[in-house]
This record gives sequence, C-alpha cells and structure tokens, in this order.
Amino acid sequence: MKTLLRRLLFILPGLAVLIVLFYAEEDWRGKRAWENCKRELEAKGEVLDWNAYIPAPVPDDQNFFKVPKMTEWFVGRVRTDLMERLSNTNTTATITTESAARNYLAWSDQFEPDFDLIRTALKRPYARMGGDYTQPYAMPIPNFVASRDLAQILAQRAKCYLLLGQPEKALREVTLLNDSRHFLEGAPTGKPMTLVAAMINVAVTGLYVDTIANGLQSHAWQEPQLVALQEQLGKVNLSPFVVEAFRDGIVTATYTLEKTPPAVIADQFITLRGGKPNLWRRLKNPFYTFLIFAPRGWVYQNMVTYVKLRESMLDSYGLTNDLIFPSAANKSDDEIHALKKWSPYTFLEATILPGFTRATQTLARNQTLANEAQIVCALERYRLAHGEYPETLDALVPQFIEKLPHDIIGGVPLIYRPTADGKFLLYSVGWNEKDDGGEPGTLSDPKQGDWVWQYPVK
Repeated sequence: MKTLLRRLLFILPGLAVLIVLFYAEEDWRGKRAWENCKRELEAKGEVLDWNAYIPAPVPDDQNFFKVPKMTEWFVGRVRTDLMERLSNTNTTATITTESAARNYLAWSDQFEPDFDLIRTALKRPYARMGGDYTQPYAMPIPNFVASRDLAQILAQRAKCYLLLGQPEKALREVTLLNDSRHFLEGAPTGKPMTLVAAMINVAVTGLYVDTIANGLQSHAWQEPQLVALQEQLGKVNLSPFVVEAFRDGIVTATYTLEKTPPAVIADQFITLRGGKPNLWRRLKNPFYTFLIFAPRGWVYQNMVTYVKLRESMLDSYGLTNDLIFPSAANKSDDEIHALKKWSPYTFLEATILPGFTRATQTLARNQTLANEAQIVCALERYRLAHGEYPETLDALVPQFIEKLPHDIIGGVPLIYRPTADGKFLLYSVGWNEKDDGGEPGTLSDPKQGDWVWQYPVK
C-alpha cells in the first residue's frame, strides 16, 4: 500500500506537469495561428474591431424605430399584441372566390390603422434599433416572427384585391410588403447584419415576388401598377446584405470568443437554443464543456477555421458584377461537411455552422425570380401595347425597360422565347449552371433543372 502511495505521489506531480505543458503548448500554438490569421485579414482590409460595426446614433425624428409601436412590434423575440392579432387566422390559405376575398378583407381591415402607422414610419430614412451594442451577443435584433406575419397578411390582402379586380389597392399592399424589408436591412447602412435577418429578408422577397406573380397570372395588373412594380423590383438586391452578414459574422464570432468569458458564451449559446442556463443544461452541453475545459489555444484554432470557412463562403459572391458562383458555394459546402470528422480545432464550427450553401442557393433563386419578375412586368406592358409578346427581349429596351437584368448564374442573358400558345418561356440556367431547356428542378432536388418563371412562382 505504501509502495503504491509512493508511486502515486511520484506520478501525479509528473502528470500535472505534463498537463500544464500540454495546455501551454496548445495555447501558444493556437494564439500564434490566430495572430497570423488576423494579420492576413487586416492586410485584406478587414476590420476586426467590433466597435467599428456599432451603428451610429441617428436623430429620433428620422428613425423608423422611434415611431410609436415600432420598437414594441418589431424588436426582440417576445410576442406582441400585433403578432397575436395577425396570427389569429390562416394567412397562407388559398382564397379562390370573390366571397372569400371580401370576407378576408373585411376581417383584416382591423389592421388598417396599424398598416398606416407602419407606412408613416417607413418614410423615415433610418432604421436603427435602440439597445446595447457593446457586445455582439447582446445587440438588439428584429422580431422575425412579426416581420413574417406582417408580410403574409399583406400578401393575402393583395391577392384578395387582385381577385376582386382592384389592382390599385393590391399595389398599395404589395408596396408596403416590399417596403417592410427596409427595417430588416437596418437602412441605410445594413450594419450590423445577422445572417438570420438577411435570410428573413430573402424569404420576404420571395413572398413579395410570388404575390406579384399572382396578379401577372390573371393579367390583373395594368400599366400604372406594372410600371410601379417594375421600378420596385429593379431595386431588389439581396446579395450585399448576405455578404455583409457573412463579414459581420466573422467579427461577431471572433470578437466574442476572444473577449468574452467562456462561461458567458456558453450560457448565451444555451439561451439562443431556447433554454434557460442551469447546471444540468451546462453539464450535458458539449459546447459548454469544450469552452470551459479545453485549452484556450483550441478555441483560437477554431476561430481560425471559422474565418477560413466564412472567407470561402464569400467566394460564392461577385458583388461587382451581381453574380453568384454555385461551384464555389458547393466547394464551401464540402468543406463544412468535412468538419463532421471530429477535431479539437474544428469542434465549434461542426457544432454551430448552419446550412450556408442552402442560404446562398435560396438567395440566388429569389433574386433570380425578382429579376425575372421585372422582365415579366415589361413583357406585360409590351403585350398591353401590342397585343402579343415580343420575339426577343431586346424589343423591350428602352421603351419598356431601361436595362435587362442578366442571369446572376454566369452573367449571361436570361433565356427567353415566345411559345406557340401565345405565352412565353423565361428562365435561368439555375444552380447546376447548365441549360436544361426550360425544364424546372424539383423540390426534392432543387440543385438540378432550370429556374423557370411559372404562374404562380414555384
């Protein structure tokens, strides 16, 4: 027994020394890797100081969120009275009869004072939420559920007005639906931008285009509305906000991991997942365990991996020429999936990285549909003037459209041809970057097939 005790007394100090040396070595290696990564980023012009991303104060009388009710309705995660009222019906049900349309409008007219208040607020040039921006995880965020509910009921009301042959009233609802995106975008700077906010913006844009398509299907829009919609669609540009979200995400994650105590980060992670931090949730959460007990150098190595992956994602975007590069996005996706092979240097990314490639694909498709809708508005104006669709899109320029938007996949013109039944085919080559002759992809495999303008948009 005494011999065993002596051995333990000899082994344990040695083991402790080895552990200390191991932690010191890993900390040194990780810190050095992160410092090298920071120098590379700064050489590219990237700013890693979170304070540079905090939006400057703006005059109250020019701020959307300083109009009464706007902060209450559209900031944070709590359910508000507006949300309770908006969600009191099925805003996605298909309304096919004039009677049903009138009933829905009669019910939803209760929101007209609220909508008018939002319209007034949106005339202000700035959308800066009040709150604490000193820490990325504490900054205020838009209420995404409220944004979704508002967009859905406006879309439904617009479709009802179209069904009743009242396109001017439908345009009023669609315009508010489109304008509501601006407080998600943090006008006019778009900073700081979270990926969730950027993707809600993308989703609302998709609903907006679908609503326009509903009126185009029935030829309900007339020249004045088509001109207005065409102008609105021409200003839809989703990529800068997603790119900004990727860039802000680099700063948000690295600044938080470097400057914030690990226990605070871990508790914030639990909170974001919908839980309330307590001892049991902490102990069973591998994210918490890693941050608390792993060498600090492993956290730095994870930061380096995170930055490299985000930089890889940015290679999918060509903002200068309004392009998306699917092959680069797919490569980035492969790199993310490779993280499933556990490593202490990639543990955090494998835990928290969402489907960024799917986000880019959704953006590309919704931007394409917005571009196609802009062209279709011009085609409808041509049809109203000439009784038929043109042989080529060039016939639209410059009387019906100043400049034709290109296919953001590849940068070539969108493919168009009139059909024998008096309609037309308009499409992008889509995510697979090849012309499939106007054959659309399927919901089960959206990476295949063309992105075809259909009535309604699918």
